Amino acid sequence: MAGEVLVEGHLARPMLVASQQGQATSVLALLRAGDVLQQLRFPLNFVLVLDRSFSMRGASLQAVKDAVGLLIDTLTPHDYLAVVSFKGKADVIVPAQQVSNKAAIKAAVDGMRAWGGTKMSEGLRGGLYEVSRNMRPDVVSRMVVLTDGRTSGDEAECRELAEQARAWGVSIHALGLGGNVDEALLDEIGQRSGGRPAEFIQQPSDVLRVFQEQASGAAAVAVRNTVLTLRLPRGVLVRRAVRVLPILDDLGEAVLHGSTAEVSLGDLERNATYGVLFELLIEPRAAGQFRLAQLEAAYDIPLQGIKGERVRRDLAVTFVNDPAQANAVNEMVMGFAQRANAQRLVRQALDEYQRTGRTTVRMGQDVSALLDEQTRQEMDRLAAGKVPAEQASVIMKGIYTRTRRMTEHVEGARPSGKDGGSSGRSPKKGT
Repeated sequence: MAGEVLVEGHLARPMLVASQQGQATSVLALLRAGDVLQQLRFPLNFVLVLDRSFSMRGASLQAVKDAVGLLIDTLTPHDYLAVVSFKGKADVIVPAQQVSNKAAIKAAVDGMRAWGGTKMSEGLRGGLYEVSRNMRPDVVSRMVVLTDGRTSGDEAECRELAEQARAWGVSIHALGLGGNVDEALLDEIGQRSGGRPAEFIQQPSDVLRVFQEQASGAAAVAVRNTVLTLRLPRGVLVRRAVRVLPILDDLGEAVLHGSTAEVSLGDLERNATYGVLFELLIEPRAAGQFRLAQLEAAYDIPLQGIKGERVRRDLAVTFVNDPAQANAVNEMVMGFAQRANAQRLVRQALDEYQRTGRTTVRMGQDVSALLDEQTRQEMDRLAAGKVPAEQASVIMKGIYTRTRRMTEHVEGARPSGKDGGSSGRSPKKGT
């Protein structure tokens, strides 16, 4: 069946100047599940790994219990759920089971009490065991980990368990509550498992919203094991890959291989668009049309017996001698590129502030205009040294979270299913 996954490629500039010097440009890949999959629903295999160390006592733990209760209400008897808590050791609160007796599951969760230290690797290990009991190609296996603190010297074990989760096809969605979490470690856990960077939850009252998003996202999965590959001809290299949808995330050097890049996108959800921006270096070229890149998406749909299906799109650029002809730009691609650059500068500023207690990175007006008002004000306060030390961590984590969502409202980013790279948007003149 055709049309399960729609893929488009867009060039930042459809025409480049023929030159004796190399030049840079960008390619945007967009993917989404096709309309033929809109009614598909995989059974869910959920495990919740919850911090119940002493610091979670009171409002935090009660918010988690309430959120878990409402999450249980969204699941069906065809879904599986396990709940594992951790402190100095792991406790299986709800062994992996089908969600048939919701009242009993809620009662078990409601009995959790906060005490002890924090050893996250124990929770991850227990969660992996429980989720493994119902792993099959035709179910979506997902682990949600929530913590409000830093783990006790077992960071290396946490990273190893995240790698194990990836090998088993279990993405970990890490959630950090409050200002005392180790965001770098939580990011690593998510990314090493094939998932996304961590999400920061500023207030206990936000836990309910985040758990609802996790449940609805898992239930919306339509395509499994999606891998996006960029292939380039001789004379073209890829120097950076940035996930731009559904969140902003620099993918680092691990996905880059000179003339190719390979990005694991994992599960695709219905009605969601996934985007990756590639920055390319092109050797000097004479005038003429040139195939710049090929995009390939490989994917599985186990419920329909589809495995290793592939869809490809070729992208061509025209080199011209007249510089005036090369002024056309794709505003959508440039919008993503500008936001990726803005987030990169924000992260540089925050990294410097974390190391030194000050930041010398200055945001130009073009960058500041892309930030929301709260982020602009907080960045100005950090630069002016007007943030009390006890507030800095929470403020910085809030900035990280908001800037990862900077691309949510870029217009036109939805694959249409047409052949080639047309998005239905006419290139406009730019400088």
